[in-house]
Amino acid sequence: MTVIATGPATASRAAGYTHAAAWIVGLAVAWGATPEVGDTYARIATAYADRTVQAIAQALLVHGVAAASLVVVGAGLLGWARRTGNATARFAGWAGTVAAALASVQLVMELIAVSGADPASPGRSGALFEVVQRLDGVKMFALATAACAASRHGSLLRRWEAVTGWALAATITASGIGYLLLSTALTPMAFLSLPLLLTWIAALGAALGRRS
Repeated sequence: MTVIATGPATASRAAGYTHAAAWIVGLAVAWGATPEVGDTYARIATAYADRTVQAIAQALLVHGVAAASLVVVGAGLLGWARRTGNATARFAGWAGTVAAALASVQLVMELIAVSGADPASPGRSGALFEVVQRLDGVKMFALATAACAASRHGSLLRRWEAVTGWALAATITASGIGYLLLSTALTPMAFLSLPLLLTWIAALGAALGRRS
């Protein structure tokens, strides 16, 4: 029985840390090289064409590796919910899984946008970039839902972890609105919500490791 319990515990803990590491490395490899919300289609296509390798590497890490890690954490949360009969944890697990699925869609669209970037004909890359950003907003709402549900009861998370979850839910909802609407006034909220997200997912994975 000990061997069976150790597997999921180790996987959840490792996935939480991997999620944070993928984001950090992904941002680092393409810092300042990828387009931002509010850029023109021409600037988006030019950025992708000039920094193709960096843009693809970032996409694979942020919307690939991080998403896969989120699936593992979500599966761990669903497993814990089944064992304990915790309905809100089950809801949080599914919300996290939805967020990971949206990230996978973003990855495919971003790879298409980057690989086909042409500054002379920027329409497709620019349009795909905007769709990816709007999907980011929807994904943030799913993550806010997961944070609220998982932080509702203290049976899984410690107090500071639950408080971080509530802070994440508030900030990532604001940044999610910004990305959904492509609002340059609200998207900077991601500078607050992203560190909270990385901290909380890592803490959640560790918590699942403790409880498994």
